[in-house]
Amino acid sequence: MIKFFRKIRYDLMEKNKTGKYLKYAIGEIILVVIGILIALQINNWNEKQKLNAKAQDYYLQLLDDLKSDIIFLKHTIEESSAYLKEYERYTDAYNKDVLTPIQVYEQISKLTLIATPLTFNTSTIESLQSTGDIGLIPSNIRNKLIDLKRLQNLTIKRFEDTDDGKNEITQKLSLLIGSTTLPERLENQPKISEFLNIDKNLKELILVYEGIHRWKSISLQESKSRLEEMQKEIDTIMELINKELKK
Repeated sequence: MIKFFRKIRYDLMEKNKTGKYLKYAIGEIILVVIGILIALQINNWNEKQKLNAKAQDYYLQLLDDLKSDIIFLKHTIEESSAYLKEYERYTDAYNKDVLTPIQVYEQISKLTLIATPLTFNTSTIESLQSTGDIGLIPSNIRNKLIDLKRLQNLTIKRFEDTDDGKNEITQKLSLLIGSTTLPERLENQPKISEFLNIDKNLKELILVYEGIHRWKSISLQESKSRLEEMQKEIDTIMELINKELKK
């Protein structure tokens, strides 16, 4: 092709057709410029396709993370609700019945002491932020993802703070009772039961249990509210991502 254009130029020059040569030269320059512009457009299109494909991969990873979080949130909210109902039944019993110390102890010692730690799948959003690829995500989704991560961090921090208060009291419980399963095991061990005489600690045991479950109920009420808010935010983000995937 280059040889063909070169032959035309030489023919025009040899025949002293300067005007036609100039017109031809200008036309050739225009063709070259058009060729460069087309090449740039193709290159830009290819780059855009690569970025779109990369964004699609991120969307799928985000959906996997968010789906896992939704499952965890539902389970944790159900678990928290079940505990709070049990705790409410325990406290309501004070208004309905005349309780003996042993009845109070038996009821409160049945309440679950352990709360499920809060963990969320943030690897994809963290990868987006650390690599700078967060710019591939539209601003409406990007802002919601950042807000969600902020809410997750705040929820974990608040939960850990209140859980620390509960754990400090739980340490005292271990000194009074040894293990929460010990009273049940002592039912068939009268000599050991008499020797340990855990009943003498009944007053302190009830007070310690009260402290533990008060801390736990406050912690779960607050975190449950945040988890429900988080659940709504995740549903919105997933809906926006699915719309992007359908484009």
